[in-house]
Amino acid sequence: MLRLAFAGTRADRARVAITAFGAATAVLILLCAATVLAVQPDSGRYHSRMFSADTLLSNLAFAMILFTVPALFFVGQCARLGAPARDRRLAAFRLAGASPAQVVWVAAAETGVAASAGALLGTVAFLTGRVLLDDPGPDGTRGLPTDVLPATSAIAGIAIGVPLLATALTIGLLRRVAITPFGLVRASQHRRVRAWPGLLGLVGLLGFTALEAASRTEFVQRGRLGTGETWVRMGAILICTVLLVLGLMLGTAWIGHVAARLLLRLTKRPSALIAARRILADPYDVTRTYVVIQVVMTFGGAAMMLHAWLVTDAAVRGAASRETALRYGGTAWDPAGTAAFRSGVFELVNGVLLGLLGLAAFALLVVLVESGVARRRTLAALVAAGTPRAVLARAQCWHVLIPTLPGIALASLAGMLAMRSFTGTATGGWGRDVCDGTATECADPAFRSAHSVWHDVTLVFPVPLPWADVAALAAAALLVVLTVIGASLLLQRSSTNPSELRAD
Repeated sequence: MLRLAFAGTRADRARVAITAFGAATAVLILLCAATVLAVQPDSGRYHSRMFSADTLLSNLAFAMILFTVPALFFVGQCARLGAPARDRRLAAFRLAGASPAQVVWVAAAETGVAASAGALLGTVAFLTGRVLLDDPGPDGTRGLPTDVLPATSAIAGIAIGVPLLATALTIGLLRRVAITPFGLVRASQHRRVRAWPGLLGLVGLLGFTALEAASRTEFVQRGRLGTGETWVRMGAILICTVLLVLGLMLGTAWIGHVAARLLLRLTKRPSALIAARRILADPYDVTRTYVVIQVVMTFGGAAMMLHAWLVTDAAVRGAASRETALRYGGTAWDPAGTAAFRSGVFELVNGVLLGLLGLAAFALLVVLVESGVARRRTLAALVAAGTPRAVLARAQCWHVLIPTLPGIALASLAGMLAMRSFTGTATGGWGRDVCDGTATECADPAFRSAHSVWHDVTLVFPVPLPWADVAALAAAALLVVLTVIGASLLLQRSSTNPSELRAD
């Protein structure tokens, strides 16, 4: 089975390598998240304040787990690379006498072994990184928790779980495929694209609002959920996130479908007509192609909104401290240290988002190259019939940008609004004990303790929407998409060669 699974062409070997890379990335991120969960809060062991509080650690671990979602989607998209050649190879196995179940297991073995190799590579990279990055200072503090190792069961579960998930995904993708000795027939139904499935995104947004309202109830604030409150909250956030992403995917398919129909009515340019007909032929192919970028942009919009709240929170606490000092004396709290720490965290988040955009760009490039290979006969026929290659290049641009532009905008806006459910306002309070006697009387500790009155100042600032940050992130995503389009067009000439019309 293993020999048959890897007896392919260069496209098959490239698919194996890319699948291994995606699995290694997912395993590495998950192992880092497991390390964060294993850290015991201690302000004296690490340089960063992120490892000094339970809340910061749990939020950091949950964010890292969410960031593995684009990597897992990337692994799923890698299975599409070289699909036509693999289809012919699997059909040859059926022609040689293999049963449909045996052929499915051959395809699953290819993905499983590739993902297992990637999981092993990610585990080795994690263990090696712990040693290379372990650099304690003279006072014994570290910049990263390299002195903490997750439980052996957690490491084994992650290293085994990712390949199993990738293998199950491959089997699920082949569930609606009939493998025959003469090729593969996909049982797809060309159903009408409707707008209402996109309402799942609205349900997800309303779910975030309901979570915020529930967290303010007396039942939750009194701790009636017990020790499982954190996990219940994270599970609810994950469910709302999945609904939001599904709504964006299905809603973008409908928007692309409507935009393509409108484009057919408004223009007669050949490139636009070709792109519009491709979108109308399979609108849901858009959701499968650009899902990684949509997920990244959703997380990015939420991160920009969270940063705006953190900045406002530091400002309102500083203002409350200054007002308290002005009214009741004493020194005001300086928010410069907190602002600098949060600025450093924001820069780290921006670096992670750019890395995920690079991963999404790589996934998009894989899909576009695979699409060109799968349609090489159609493209070659168009060129042989007299269609200029420049028209086909512009059609590729239209086909990518028609669904991508609204998808990026909607995903960024949805992520920002979802986070705003929790961060609409920032409340800061500051208090001080004030003795109501004379200076001589207040100098007596006994008198002071009996006549001290607590005064506090509480301020509420509205959090502004981070339109500039979200626009900058959307512009970066659009630049990445345009770069990927340019790279895919460089490979299009070989796919448009009329020699592709010859029989294999």
